[in-house]
Amino acid sequence: MDSPQSAPVPATDITPELRMHVLRWLWRWCGRLAFAMMLLWTVAFGLQAVCLRWLGEGNLCMAFLMFLPPGLWLLPGAMIWCFTLLFRWRAALVLGMMSLLIFVLQFGWPAGSDPVPLAREQRPADTLVLLTNNRGQGGGHSLRPFKDYIQPDIMVFQESSTPAATYLADPGYGEFTHGETVSDFTLISRFPVSAGRLLLWSGKRTVRPFAYAARFEVDWNGRRIAVYVVHLRSPREVLLGLRWGGFVRGIPLPFKEWRERAAQEMVFWQDQLDMAADLERQVAAESLPCIVAGDFNAPHTGAIHRRLTNRLQDAHEVSGHGCGFTFPGETHNPLSLGGPWLRIDQILLDSRWKVEACWTEELRKSQHRAVAALLRWKPEP
Repeated sequence: MDSPQSAPVPATDITPELRMHVLRWLWRWCGRLAFAMMLLWTVAFGLQAVCLRWLGEGNLCMAFLMFLPPGLWLLPGAMIWCFTLLFRWRAALVLGMMSLLIFVLQFGWPAGSDPVPLAREQRPADTLVLLTNNRGQGGGHSLRPFKDYIQPDIMVFQESSTPAATYLADPGYGEFTHGETVSDFTLISRFPVSAGRLLLWSGKRTVRPFAYAARFEVDWNGRRIAVYVVHLRSPREVLLGLRWGGFVRGIPLPFKEWRERAAQEMVFWQDQLDMAADLERQVAAESLPCIVAGDFNAPHTGAIHRRLTNRLQDAHEVSGHGCGFTFPGETHNPLSLGGPWLRIDQILLDSRWKVEACWTEELRKSQHRAVAALLRWKPEP
């Protein structure tokens, strides 16, 4: 017996008006979604900048995030911005400018041209040029081209396996006539130098005393000045241990084991903060005009830098150009465009100096790039 045929389903007519209504609805909701995503990312980008500055090494999560390339933050924002620009171009321009402003305030403007340094004989007598560089992991790349370009009066080195006497005997450093080395801290100068004194730290969390700096005195044209050469501990091993997610323990959660693990991971960072506090006390008690330079192993976006610059001025922030990134000098990380992304090598100085210029070395493939500053003495009132 044949089954009865089913009645044909009438085709639904989609009118042009209905199609246009649906498209407008989709466009409107895509615009709202894009605006919400861009706004959320801008707020998050600004919030992380504030948290890095005020928490920094004081929080496990922030301590890890502050060492990541800025491109890691900017890449998702750039993708969201392009999406927003398609639907809400006015909002995209406003939020994009806000994000750019946050980046500039946090890292500096990436473009800029440094002033040409004056030859030593052309500089006024009340000026001094100091250059600092971590000589460890130099990869055999010479510092002399940058040194000859800047023509410094004083050079300070950290992780220096070469003593001052070797530099002074080298014809390539013939302009320097005085120098001292203590531990792995070296200072060579055109002016007389006194023997250095190590600054040791042996807090509750440090098994044995650690030399984090050396203090030298330089007789600069009859005026004694103190030069602190700084090298805080490297966080490399600690960061590698946190890269698989351990840094999230910086998020305060009400679990006993979680808090205990976070406290164990924070031991290193608390030591860094304590050493910075000890350095701050040394500088506060200093009777001579002082310069503090070296490898702080603390990005300029963090709490250690903020604490030290409460009393001292950062030469790059005053008169530097570009972002001033110094580490790592050689990298294949695409998020940093193959260049450095951290400014951990710095020159700080007290209020008795005026910063005329600050230069960051370019192109050399050493792990640390050198930093130099032209300082002018302020007449005493």
